[in-house]
Amino acid sequence: MSRHLRRGLRGTATASLAGLLLAAALTGCSADAEDGKPVLRVGVQKDGVRSVLTASGQLEGLPYEIEWSEFTAGPPIIEAAAADQIDVAWVGAAPPIVGAASGAEFKIIATVAEEDRKQDSILVPADSDITSVADLKGKTIAVSKGTSGHGHLLMALEANGLTLDDVEPQYLTPPDGQAAFQSGQVDAWVIWDPFVTQAVMEDGAVDLTIDQPETDPYLQFEIAATPSLEDEETREHISDFVGRLREAFVWAGENPEQYGKGWAEESGLSEEVLVAVAEKKKNEVRPVSDEDVAAIQKLADLFAEAGEIPGEVDIASVVEDGLID
Repeated sequence: MSRHLRRGLRGTATASLAGLLLAAALTGCSADAEDGKPVLRVGVQKDGVRSVLTASGQLEGLPYEIEWSEFTAGPPIIEAAAADQIDVAWVGAAPPIVGAASGAEFKIIATVAEEDRKQDSILVPADSDITSVADLKGKTIAVSKGTSGHGHLLMALEANGLTLDDVEPQYLTPPDGQAAFQSGQVDAWVIWDPFVTQAVMEDGAVDLTIDQPETDPYLQFEIAATPSLEDEETREHISDFVGRLREAFVWAGENPEQYGKGWAEESGLSEEVLVAVAEKKKNEVRPVSDEDVAAIQKLADLFAEAGEIPGEVDIASVVEDGLID
């Protein structure tokens, strides 16, 4: 009997999650592909993971098949892991906080650290009279709830003497936030790359926080579903996958143009934009350090103080070591 069948229905997804899973084309997978190989279920965004693994040759000789499922942001990825619909995925700093606050069954298994320590931005239109974060008081801001962008907004407001009560957040998915920003329905948009670079290059958007790196929760994480980690074979495959991703990002740092072109083919976004993103992004996949935990714990405490999660969380309790050296 397959490991997925043995698990049975270990949790029922909410109605909203069901819609997200349907949109992501998730189809209750079996344990084995048609060729008899086991299946590893990987959640992705428009993050270039598939393209960097492909272009770097890291998908060659896999001892398993990969079933890819695409999501719009990190929170639904955490929900999918908790619902035993994916095994492993890459998310930003905030989704694990929100997931831990809800008691979701997942673990943080590796850190993905950006060399430039810059993941998110608060953007305003080129002709906006908003020139600083302080000017956002009373303004409408598009942001995807529970994402790293949400965390960046909290940190940037705090650093400038403001809170969420001083602004009007509009909780929108990245595509909806982009549409609202471009049509002038919001005053600002909090988002991450490649959307930041796309907005700056194509729309002339201005980044209010480009000189405030200390307000950017730049750490990202590989997460895995707890039931998947409890299955010995799947755990080995998750470890193998994360190791391959680490090597793929080493390759990407040395071949940014090739990486960007492959990413453009995968995502449908502009090649010019994604080559530019690839040239400035150098990702290191490594074990989760005590410093990483402390940094995300600080952000978790800020979420709790702002009333954005139901209570305090202990980030160390959702970290599992041993998946990457």
